Amino acid sequence: MFLVDYCDYSCYNRDKDRIYRPNGLGFYLFLRFYKPMKIVLNHSTVFSRPGACLLYTPEQPQDYVAIREFQNSYVHFSVEHSFLSDYQLPQNEIFYPHNLKEIDQLFCKLQAEFLSQSKLKLEMMDALLRQLFVECSRQLEPTHPLEELGAVYPTFRKLRLMLLMQCEKNWSVAELCRSVHLEKSQFYTYYEQFFYISPKADLLNARMNKAKQMLKNKAAMIQDVAESCGFSSASHFSRQFKRHTGLSPKEYRENQLRATSNPDPSP
Repeated sequence: MFLVDYCDYSCYNRDKDRIYRPNGLGFYLFLRFYKPMKIVLNHSTVFSRPGACLLYTPEQPQDYVAIREFQNSYVHFSVEHSFLSDYQLPQNEIFYPHNLKEIDQLFCKLQAEFLSQSKLKLEMMDALLRQLFVECSRQLEPTHPLEELGAVYPTFRKLRLMLLMQCEKNWSVAELCRSVHLEKSQFYTYYEQFFYISPKADLLNARMNKAKQMLKNKAAMIQDVAESCGFSSASHFSRQFKRHTGLSPKEYRENQLRATSNPDPSP
């Protein structure tokens, strides 16, 4: 039986935060990273892309740091090693499931169950964790012929470039699907398989990056920044920005202006 010690879904640490456990955690740790990370594995440094997953064994040293933003889902658990091996998941190495939407849904359900006081809570968490690892194991198998992937990849690259360059536009899922002549489910599967991020998250990241650049101009009004980045209102923009960065737009601007006026004196 899987016994969950702790879990969290889509949580944020401070930017560039580092987790360092030289003697391991004492539990298995399964991580799903949303942002690029720098990870030390077996004395070698690896840079992971968004969408990376990592299953640490209990005594494995853990050392990972966010390149910039730190967002992850994770679960600490215990189980017999022989039982876990049935899922044939890589241990202490990075791997990339191709459909992160399913992974995230299971993490969300696991977190909700962990916080609940429902009857048979332990049994439900065991069932959800089993399902999570079955899903990961299945997703490590290719789902599309390589020839098909190669044929549609250039089209997706052009679409993504347009999406990022025109991030202020009110893009609809239907419009995106029409651009590549695919149904919604196929579109999301391909997009996440190619770019290791959902189109919604990709668009939001682009809008946040544009907003950060605009906020460096102290003359720019928050309302103007919101409109230029595709948000319907300044309040909606401010909520999203704080959720994304941990700071309000005003606080972020003040930090940037302070850093500019007081540069690091070190050589």
